[in-house]
Amino acid sequence: MNYQENRIIGYLISVLLAVGYYSFQVFQKYQEGSFDLTTISSSWGSVILIAIAVQIVLSIFMGILFSFIPASTRSEKNISLSDERDQLINLKADQISHAVFGVGFLIAMITLAIGLPPLVMLNLIVYSGFGAGIVGLITKLYLYRRGF
Repeated sequence: MNYQENRIIGYLISVLLAVGYYSFQVFQKYQEGSFDLTTISSSWGSVILIAIAVQIVLSIFMGILFSFIPASTRSEKNISLSDERDQLINLKADQISHAVFGVGFLIAMITLAIGLPPLVMLNLIVYSGFGAGIVGLITKLYLYRRGF
């Protein structure tokens, strides 16, 4: 695996762990009975902010783990970090990721328009953001493996 693939796998693991954390918090609130669909309390904001912080910290840690450790075991000293192919892959993956988030956001707004509780809309937006990140990273990994 090359540098880019290692980095993508590290970021993918961090996003999946952040989704797991957020899903665990949602499930825990549901089990406690504090899952009030009619209101969005400040506790939901703190759960989302903590999930974002967890993802940032894990992304940094995984980036270091999956980039620098394999690079230190190789004898190659000149590793090209980014070229035109990498930029095209990033643009294509970003385009797909934005489309996934856009569809998720549209579905979230439809749920609000048809009268479903605001908490449903909030969770759909959060999960569509996580889903967009996962789809974007998997697209990048696929394009690198395919050779674009």
